[in-house]
Amino acid sequence: MSREVLSPPVQAMSQNRRYRVNIVHEDFGGDKWNGQNKGSKRQNQAYEEPDLYGEDDDEDDPAASNIEESPNGDFKLALHVPKSFYGGLIGLKGSTKRRIEEETRTEIYVPRQNEKSNDVVIRGKQRSQLCAALRQIRHLITSLRKKMKPTHFLAVAMNSGEVQKRFVELKKSILEAQLPGIDEELFMPERSIHLTLGVYVLLDDDERQRALKELEACRPLLADLKTPFEMKVKGLEIMNDDPSFTRILYGRVESPELQKFADQCLSHFQGTGLCATDNNERESIKLHMTLMNNRYRKEAMKSGNSFDAREILKRFGDFDFGAAQCQAVHLCVLKSRGEDEFYKISGSLQF
Repeated sequence: MSREVLSPPVQAMSQNRRYRVNIVHEDFGGDKWNGQNKGSKRQNQAYEEPDLYGEDDDEDDPAASNIEESPNGDFKLALHVPKSFYGGLIGLKGSTKRRIEEETRTEIYVPRQNEKSNDVVIRGKQRSQLCAALRQIRHLITSLRKKMKPTHFLAVAMNSGEVQKRFVELKKSILEAQLPGIDEELFMPERSIHLTLGVYVLLDDDERQRALKELEACRPLLADLKTPFEMKVKGLEIMNDDPSFTRILYGRVESPELQKFADQCLSHFQGTGLCATDNNERESIKLHMTLMNNRYRKEAMKSGNSFDAREILKRFGDFDFGAAQCQAVHLCVLKSRGEDEFYKISGSLQF
C-alpha cells in the first residue's frame, strides 16, 4: 500500500535561559502502563552516590578517551553538557559543583548561559580524578534528565491511505451522533495520526544528532524481521478502566513484527541515557493509535479532565480501520504539529 509521509523541516529547540530543571512530564500518549512516578528528591540529592575510585570501567565512557595530558603533567577533559543541565550541575549557590570538586579533587568550569561553548571543563592532577568526576557528572545528568519533559518521540505515521480515510469516517459518525460532551476538539487531526514507539529528552543539536545515530544503530534489528511491517488497526480501547471518565481513546494495533522491533528499539535506547522517564520504566511498547485525547481541548480545564466514551465504545467498539504498511520510523519534535501537517521530523530510519 503506497503511503506518503510529510517531512517538514526540523524545529529549532530553544535554549533554557535560567538555571533550572523542568518538572517531571505528564505521560505522553496517556496514562502509564507500567508503574508510577515516584517522588523526586532535591537536585543535589537526586541520584545515588557513585563509587568514586572503584573498579568501574571508565574507559567504557567515550568521553574518557578525550582526556588530555598537558606539558606540566596535569589532565584536562572538555565534556559536552547541554545548557539545560548547568543549573543542576552547579547546585544551590554552587554546592553541587563544589562537592564534586572536593570529592574528586578536581576543578570544574561550567560555562555561563550566554557563552557559545557547551563544554564543561574538568581539570585535575591525575587521570583517575577526572574519571571519578566524569562518573559523578554522568550520574547527576541521568538523574536530572528523568525529571525533564520529553522533547521528541519515535513515530510511525498513519496519516495516509485506508487508515486515515477510515479515521475520518469514524470521526464524522461520532460527531453526527451528537453524544453529550463529545466535540471535534477531542480528536487527533487526521494529518497527525501515528503510533508512538518511544519518547526522549533531547536538549540540544548534539543530542538530537546522537539520537539519530542511535536510531540508525537499530537497523541491524530489522535483519530477522519481515519488512515493511504489516499493521492492522481494528477496535477501540481506552487507557483507563472507567469508560465514563476517559482521557484517551485509541485504535488497537496488531503487528507482531513491528512489536518485536519496537521492544528491541526501546531496549537499545534505554542504554543511551536519552529516554524520558516513562520509557526507562517500561519493558514493552504498547502499540496504539490515539484517536481522541482530552488534552487536545483548548478549554480542557473548563470541560473537566475526561469525557464519557461509553456510547462510543458501544456503537463503534469493533470499528475496522483496515491495514497499512510501516516503511519507516521517524524521530519527531513533540508538540510541533500544525492543524494541517504532520509533526516536524528530525530524521528517519527507512526500510
